[in-house]
Amino acid sequence: MKKYYRLIAGAVLALIAIVWICFLVLNEPEKASQEIKDSMTAQLNTAKERVENSVTKVVEKPTPTPSLTEPDPPTESTPTPEATITPTPTPLVAPEYTKFDYIIANVNDKMNVRSGAGQNKKVVGTLPADGYGKVIERGTDWFKIKSGDVTGYVSTQYILKDTEAINKMRELGALKIKVTGDDVNIRREPNTTCEVRMQAKLGATYDYYPEFSTQLFYAVMIDSEVSYISTSYAEVDISLKTAYK
Repeated sequence: MKKYYRLIAGAVLALIAIVWICFLVLNEPEKASQEIKDSMTAQLNTAKERVENSVTKVVEKPTPTPSLTEPDPPTESTPTPEATITPTPTPLVAPEYTKFDYIIANVNDKMNVRSGAGQNKKVVGTLPADGYGKVIERGTDWFKIKSGDVTGYVSTQYILKDTEAINKMRELGALKIKVTGDDVNIRREPNTTCEVRMQAKLGATYDYYPEFSTQLFYAVMIDSEVSYISTSYAEVDISLKTAYK
């Protein structure tokens, strides 16, 4: 507002100077000499400079008006929670070879069980096709077995052993583990410190997997998951024929 007052004051001073000069000229025409003209010109120039200075001061570069919009607050980065990784259990892969304590007769009809390791030895029993026996002694050409009430030797040419015997018995649906105690723990691992998956009743049977068994635990398959039963409370149950005399 003060800048505008200055502008008005300069204009008023210039007007007064002009009026005064005109008064002198009209009342004293004889003295309106070159001296008066010079004085009038000087006063006009002074008044002009005051007006120009006032205008210059008024027409100044405007001060920028600060923005009323507040800047957005800095965005706080929300830490991404670490993903919980649930380890996937490593699937059990059956070995290509597993030593198995039972054999199965690989004949169309029947085979001889002899008193010794040789074709000239006395026949002490007969093992029917797909009949089985428990291995007592291993040899290159002959195995000593016990099958039912018969104990003797069978030629390795006519039997399936180890992994072959396991696969054949499983194909026939004859390879089981039978529980011999009541409320027997079935565990997720072959030890007594791991989680108990369930309890089995006396006489319950499960598919037997010698490939994953240990000396102290039988491996069984329950709902497509391998579990373990102590050998102290279960036994191998093979539902095939045995030798006869």
